Amino acid sequence: MSQDSPRSMLKRLESARRQGVLGDLDAHFARFIAEQGAEGDQYSENPPVTLAAALLSQLTSNGHVCLDLDSLAEQPVLDGSISAPPLAEWQAALRTHPACGDALAYTPLVLDGTRLYLRRYFDYECAVANAWLGHAEIPLNPALEAQLEALFPRTTDDPMRDQRAAARAALMHPRVLISGGPGTGKTTTLASILALLIGQAQAALAKQPCLFDQQTQPLRILLAAPTGKAAARMQDAIRGAKARLPLSESIKAAIPETAQTLHRLLGARPQGGGTVWRHHADNPLACDVLVVDEASMIDLAQMARLLAAIPPDARLILLGDRDQLASVDAGAVFADLCAAGAATLNVSFRFDAGSGIARLAALLREGQADAAMQLLAAPPADLRWSATASRYAVVKHAAAAYATFIAQLKSTALPAVFDCFAAFRLLTPMRQGPLGVTSLNSEIEKQLVTLAAIPPRSHWYVGKPVMITANDYALRLFNGDIGICVSDPTSGELRIAFPAEMEQGGVRLLAPARLPAHETAWAMTVHKSQGSEFDHVALVLPDEPSELVTRELVYTAVTRARQSVMLWAAENSLRSASLRRIVRHSGLVSRLVGAPCMDTYKA
Repeated sequence: MSQDSPRSMLKRLESARRQGVLGDLDAHFARFIAEQGAEGDQYSENPPVTLAAALLSQLTSNGHVCLDLDSLAEQPVLDGSISAPPLAEWQAALRTHPACGDALAYTPLVLDGTRLYLRRYFDYECAVANAWLGHAEIPLNPALEAQLEALFPRTTDDPMRDQRAAARAALMHPRVLISGGPGTGKTTTLASILALLIGQAQAALAKQPCLFDQQTQPLRILLAAPTGKAAARMQDAIRGAKARLPLSESIKAAIPETAQTLHRLLGARPQGGGTVWRHHADNPLACDVLVVDEASMIDLAQMARLLAAIPPDARLILLGDRDQLASVDAGAVFADLCAAGAATLNVSFRFDAGSGIARLAALLREGQADAAMQLLAAPPADLRWSATASRYAVVKHAAAAYATFIAQLKSTALPAVFDCFAAFRLLTPMRQGPLGVTSLNSEIEKQLVTLAAIPPRSHWYVGKPVMITANDYALRLFNGDIGICVSDPTSGELRIAFPAEMEQGGVRLLAPARLPAHETAWAMTVHKSQGSEFDHVALVLPDEPSELVTRELVYTAVTRARQSVMLWAAENSLRSASLRRIVRHSGLVSRLVGAPCMDTYKA
């Protein structure tokens, strides 16, 4: 391709754009980078850089942090319409281009070995690596060690060994990750860790009564999660863990129960068409311990902001499941951090050894497609599989479950409507197409009308679920929040109920006209289901294998279920998904296991 002029490369990229292989933004960015090498009206001869810019833009839009030149060198790209140059030629072209530089240069592109970055993602990645590294280990004193052993007693089969190890890691390291699947006791482990830290802080206060007010909270603890529903689940789980654990009343009282979204934690507010953040390196959070649940949902930019806002001497505990879907935006930060070292919980306390959900989740996690298909061919009681993803059958199944939900609302108090709605959920990987959320939601509403569960030709009706799709800081509603249309007990008017942290009754009601952008949520994407759990889950997959459908996606959907899973998927589609993994180009793991790079980012 070296004989091509940049203009001919731009023409080929424009052709790829018209065919839908390349996005509009990707083609425009490639043209912008090509123009940076121009002298007057003359373009420099550098088609490899133009191609690299288009591929990098496309990859970052698809969740990658960088372009790994080595993985694509001399390979057909953009559906085979263009071949990438040899690695050495590609690197040489980028090194000499004015739009590309190293860590110290002020250029839109950064070449770091064989990885090419957009400047901001390079800075984010360096910031995360540097913030994670360099924290000294904290030795355990004998008293704390004894308390740890008391909370996680050793037995013959020792089912608490992973939890004990995770707690010890959290006590000894200022930055710690705890990864575990559903029911592995992440929240119980967390509550125990907080109890031990609070007890240690209380003991320290007791030794210096003249210097401290005994009514002062011994440890400032903040709880957070990426979304509102994940924060609500975290609160419920913490309350349950506190009730189960053998803790003193003073310790229980000191463990917080209120969790907030990361946006609220960091003080996000709109300004000038963008977002500014109240808390950052120059105005850090007021905390001694910060705990973030569902951390696999955090993208690279958000993790950089979070780490910048933590006081240097504060502890950070990240909880999540490394095998779940990565964040929607760029990066797979939690999985990358786990690859460099994490405490892993393997024993499930929710499901017994015969649980089909647990067995299927384990097989998906390990990529054992044949064993997964054998399990589904003769499934246990909590698994069902239909090899034909008929939209009619899927809609009929979902509508029957939702009709039951709507009927229950007549005798359900407002705070419990969200629990009722969590009894069943239909999940899909797609937004568009016959089995996408848009089509399924429309068809489900038609079927509910047929079942006389909702009135015909009504845009708003009791029971209608909506998902917020745009942040509204004034209303404290954020992308992914779920509301349910109910009848206001006072006025009888239709209102949208949202879970509330502080308001009386745990519910706040908003008029439909006040809602920001939203969509019907009878069916939802698997990505949007993260941070939630449902009693029963139905997952529908496209008939043909798709790059969108990976083992992480199916695993995430299956592990949303507490009691049963119904799979609507052709065998080849399901088998293909079991074998396909999410791979995102990133340099974070190598930075964590190697030397840290310079700190160029301040949130």
